[in-house]
Amino acid sequence: MTPAPLAAAIITQFSEQLYGSILGPARGQGAFFDQFPANLSHDWCELADGRDFLEWKRPVDWIITNPPWSRPRDFTRHAMTVADNTVRLAPAVNMTTKARLRDLDEFGFGIAGLLLIDAPKSWPQSRLQLAAAHFQKGHRGAWQVSRLGPKADA
Repeated sequence: MTPAPLAAAIITQFSEQLYGSILGPARGQGAFFDQFPANLSHDWCELADGRDFLEWKRPVDWIITNPPWSRPRDFTRHAMTVADNTVRLAPAVNMTTKARLRDLDEFGFGIAGLLLIDAPKSWPQSRLQLAAAHFQKGHRGAWQVSRLGPKADA
């Protein structure tokens, strides 16, 4: 589960770009969902509560999440059918596999930005760099790469 301070820091990094409606597709304990800006229309999915994101059909403007790492490709492909902007927390290497880049092209998306993040102390440590990747419909420009400031973990 994502520590709430980390979710808040990621949301803050994208807050100036957020508009319209936002979906928490893997609500879990609410680390992201509970901190979505109040001025946005927001909804959620959570498989454990009988709301399967892979069955979600209503369009939204944004998805911000730490998706289940067990089905990243299915999750990402579906997200691109319902949202123009998705931000997902995962190992950075997962964002740029050949399959992921082909999927982005197929759905008309590009990587608008990578926010590099240190793994929370409460997570198993690995050599993989975490990132919150912003996939944006129609984006064809350069990637903005930045790093999250002081550690936001709990």
